[in-house]
Amino acid sequence: MPIQTRPRRSATAATLTVLALAAAAPMPALAASDDMADVVFKNGRIYTVDANRSVRQALAITGNTITAVGRDAEIEAFVGPDTQVIDLGGKFVMPGMIDTHSHPIFGAVNASKCSLADVPATLAAIGPVIRQCLADRPDTGDGWLEVVQLYNYGFDATATDFDAIEATRPIAVVGNDGHTLWANTRAMEVAGITAATADPPGGKIVRDAAGNPTGAFADTAMALIQDNIPTPSIAGAAAMTEAALAGMMANGLTSVTDAYVTRREAPVWQFLQSTGRLKMRVRAAIYLEDLEDDGDAKIGMIAAMAKAGSTDADFLRMDSVKIFADGVMEAPTQTAALLAPYLDAAGRPTGNSGELYFDQATMDSIVTKLDAAGLTVHVHAIGDRAVRASLDAFEAAFDANGATDNRHQISHLQLVDPADFHRFAELGVIANFQLEWAKRDASNVGPIEPYLGTERYRWLYPAGSLKAAGAMIAGGSDWDVSPYDPFRAMEHGITRVERGSGEPPLGTGEGLGIGDVIDAYTINAAFAARQEKTTGSLEVGKRADLVVLDRDITAIDPATLDDTEVLETWIDGKLVYERK
Repeated sequence: MPIQTRPRRSATAATLTVLALAAAAPMPALAASDDMADVVFKNGRIYTVDANRSVRQALAITGNTITAVGRDAEIEAFVGPDTQVIDLGGKFVMPGMIDTHSHPIFGAVNASKCSLADVPATLAAIGPVIRQCLADRPDTGDGWLEVVQLYNYGFDATATDFDAIEATRPIAVVGNDGHTLWANTRAMEVAGITAATADPPGGKIVRDAAGNPTGAFADTAMALIQDNIPTPSIAGAAAMTEAALAGMMANGLTSVTDAYVTRREAPVWQFLQSTGRLKMRVRAAIYLEDLEDDGDAKIGMIAAMAKAGSTDADFLRMDSVKIFADGVMEAPTQTAALLAPYLDAAGRPTGNSGELYFDQATMDSIVTKLDAAGLTVHVHAIGDRAVRASLDAFEAAFDANGATDNRHQISHLQLVDPADFHRFAELGVIANFQLEWAKRDASNVGPIEPYLGTERYRWLYPAGSLKAAGAMIAGGSDWDVSPYDPFRAMEHGITRVERGSGEPPLGTGEGLGIGDVIDAYTINAAFAARQEKTTGSLEVGKRADLVVLDRDITAIDPATLDDTEVLETWIDGKLVYERK
């Protein structure tokens, strides 16, 4: 192929992809041949993810920018006496990957807590682990023990159950889904939780028949307990986050969207950036707490926070807003909002359809104002009613403001009604999937399938159907709810099965192709993050964010994608990870 000298554009693509390419500004022409490159990669298989999905042999970098892409003989002209020449030996190179929905600070801090990861979710199994954590963490005055990563799908317990494990010190046990918490009686006493405590907006205190709290808390109600637990300093949380980002880079990730940033997390990102320790590109979504308040003052405050937090166009932006439309679908919590009621375990309809966490008119107003302020709205929506209500809000914003190109997106999309598939492309709403979850496993077979019934269960994580309807698919992990390894998510996005589980694929025809999942983590993710002009593909004029792999992932059995190893990760023209 001839050497690349200018960006290429596709004449046919999904609606949003066309918009992304059309919005990109013209890239600079190829550097003059007497301008020698700092780094040259040659003798490789470079999957560019340009508009033609070209595969090239060599690539040149000057500073932080890609200055040439082409054949070995053509790129040789950019090799000078000081150029670092890397012979790839035929290895596969692709753009650095972008996680469009993760929680790096939460995940990093959680790694320092008592963990129940890989512990069976029974009281008999978790009891000894919690007691050992108590012994390893003597009471320093606050008394609290926070336990994380309980595999809570189908798990049910009360404060009395946890009192049997520890009754003196306050304990909070957080589920793996990030939406469920259990507390012992002492924890509720410290937090002042009684029968008179009201459910907060967007949350639920689980109660017995007499109205007394049982010790289980869902969604925003978790904060009633968690706000009493001491948190790390900004510097401490920053150090933990820096280590977590190093792990992400080792898995080929070069950019990440933190999908839940409050006034606690924002200073951590700013601290890392101001001290020169932010090596990955970060986009933060500011959490919108009160969905009952759509006042101009509140929207102005969010816009001001976004502007103050966007301190580096390349490495730190806070121009997105996070909204929760509903909770989670798994029994026994079942706070995700459905169009038709949940069934009981015997398949009979119940009176529970979950709950929307907003009044529709207020949501329409909030989204319209955020859209007018130029902010991306990033909605958590699990149930089909929450997805529809979110789309309705985006439609209201479109009707009021016209096309604003703010890249609004709905994340998770566990259940989408087929009648709404076409609306994503029509409204320009990005489908932000966590493809790691797109398979039958213990998180959705027992706690979800019988409560939805066969017909609705078939539509779980309908990535293939949304892609066919023209939606742009972006990939994210929701770490630390699930691993941030993009290749694991890619594998499940294609096969729709957990390797070795013996389960059939989840959803007929919902699997994607290898090109689709690569796009989801590269050019589509860059578009979702509003950085497709600088990242997402390996083209002249873009930042030199790339990864070198141990195999050509376009030419292997997709069922082995999770075996892929990252050999090197480069960000902004610098080597930030090398496998030893």
